[in-house]
Amino acid sequence: MRMRLLRTITLCFALLVPVLAQGELSNVHQSTTTPSEARYEIIQSQLAARWTFRLDRYNGEVMQLLLNKEKENVWEKVMVVDLPRIKAPIRPRFQIFTSGLAARHTFLLDTVTGKTWTLIFDSVPTREGEAEAPVFKPFM
Repeated sequence: MRMRLLRTITLCFALLVPVLAQGELSNVHQSTTTPSEARYEIIQSQLAARWTFRLDRYNGEVMQLLLNKEKENVWEKVMVVDLPRIKAPIRPRFQIFTSGLAARHTFLLDTVTGKTWTLIFDSVPTREGEAEAPVFKPFM
């Protein structure tokens, strides 16, 4: 009888511990809550630090965090094809979504019109000619 009770308690404990472990909270360090009227926001994909962007939420301008030749962090502008010119923006309008599955599932959204751009690699003009670079193109 005592042995049966001990086995039952052990079994219950063995089944309960994994359930309790799943309930533990973990701190997410790759994002913070942006104030509702903040002009700028930094977005980083969970895939890699390479996909770190600074978004001007008022006009849709996107910058990517890169290293220059001196190995210093710099923001480099990402081309956004057919981005509307917003004259005297007064509130946030754009947001970036990144799925964490693949860089190609990164989208720029105009929350007023619903227009959406997807992140692709494309040839862009440079001082040396052309180079492959990330570009936001309208979602078809």
